[in-house]
Amino acid sequence: MITAIIVDDEQKNVAMLVSLLHQYCPQVTLVSTANNVASARDSIERLHPQLVFLDIEMPYGSGFDLLQSLPGLDAEVIFITAFDQYALNAFRYAALDYLLKPVNIEELEDAVIRAEKRIKEKNTTRNYDLLLRNLEEREGIKQTIAFTDNGRQHLVPLADIKYIIADGSYTHIHTVNKEIVSTKNLKDFETLFPAKVFCRIHNGHIVNKMHILKIDKGRGGYVTMKDGKELEIAVRRKEEFLKIFKK
Repeated sequence: MITAIIVDDEQKNVAMLVSLLHQYCPQVTLVSTANNVASARDSIERLHPQLVFLDIEMPYGSGFDLLQSLPGLDAEVIFITAFDQYALNAFRYAALDYLLKPVNIEELEDAVIRAEKRIKEKNTTRNYDLLLRNLEEREGIKQTIAFTDNGRQHLVPLADIKYIIADGSYTHIHTVNKEIVSTKNLKDFETLFPAKVFCRIHNGHIVNKMHILKIDKGRGGYVTMKDGKELEIAVRRKEEFLKIFKK
């Protein structure tokens, strides 16, 4: 069983989440609820829950204020938010779970299963500082993303990613300083990264246009990256890529 608390200032949201947890997440035992930062901090310090469902926007202090007041927090956190797409990428880049309001049942179940797995493995990644830095940085390309490679975490500025190459069920992320292997596929990265900078020029690779040295405009053509790597441009992607590159 996982002990949990809910932190949300709206009672109807608390009641709905309690009901959903009872019906769809029987592995979760709710030990307390709180409607502000002060009462939440008291409950966490007193009860030591394994999981916190944390609303972001509350009166008299936000969910982020709560995290900053508990630097030694030893719990998984699932954020509950109504943020826009820009802000949601900040959560994804920091590898943190979030639920959009109104809470979707399948997304709730998936988030709880991931949290349960990390709790059992004692393999918690708490990139709260990274999340806050990303939220403060309005320009997406200046944000930082967390990658996990063979159990080790790497924090990489998006601007340092040169290109990403598919390799079966893995992808190789080539950065300015290192190569990282990820289990995410190219479609995941295509969806996640800002399209005005990261271009899918082939089924097998994505490039960061800031790291392109030159473009050969043959039938399909290819790009030469600043590190000398040549990558083919698929014929059907060429026109769209050139439009993005010119912009």
